[in-house]
Amino acid sequence: MTTETDGGYEFADGIPINPIDPGNIVMVAGPALSRAEDVARTLVADGSDNGEGMLYISTNMTAEKLLNACRQTHSPFDDTQMGVIDCSGQDAAQSVLGERVKYVSTQSDLTGIGMKFSALYEGLYGVVDQGRVRTGLISLSSLSMYVDLRALFQFAQTVSGRIDSAGGLGVFAIDPTTHETKAVNTLSQVADGRIEVRESENGSGDGELRVRGLPDQPSGWQSFTLSE
Repeated sequence: MTTETDGGYEFADGIPINPIDPGNIVMVAGPALSRAEDVARTLVADGSDNGEGMLYISTNMTAEKLLNACRQTHSPFDDTQMGVIDCSGQDAAQSVLGERVKYVSTQSDLTGIGMKFSALYEGLYGVVDQGRVRTGLISLSSLSMYVDLRALFQFAQTVSGRIDSAGGLGVFAIDPTTHETKAVNTLSQVADGRIEVRESENGSGDGELRVRGLPDQPSGWQSFTLSE
């Protein structure tokens, strides 16, 4: 693990990102083949190594598939402080996470997602050390297929405000290739920084990323590895 800096949220050695201060929201941007969503999921799952809460708003994976993906990149993975809002629309099979999974039948129900997010966040905040909770919204692009830009922006703003006020870490995934530039710029307003992800140009690691808008971060493109 990287060295703790002013209580920042830390990441595994394979992720070349220095600790990010509490209250920050980062947008993880990249096309589907870049593994941007995998990076976003991993930035939240890294909380398992520090006993922090991990809360996912999952639009593309069921809760069980998401848990299995976390286990593949983190061994061992402690799911006791993990919560999932499953709005994938897929079969709601019983999860080992039990009551820590909340189901929303459609991605267009932003009100329902928001209510379940608040309930799960409050529950995790009350049991983890110093109220440290990481939230992954994966992904904004998937939600954009069901609601208009104005509603999605207001939803993202509400979620980011809750995370900011609680000193959490927010990780929002977006595929900029599926949106007009105006939409990407609008949604980016809720974030403090941006992590751009692309396929590796020289075949090293699982891809490359660079950080924009956050202080004390490596400059330029850096190789990353998701599996331990």
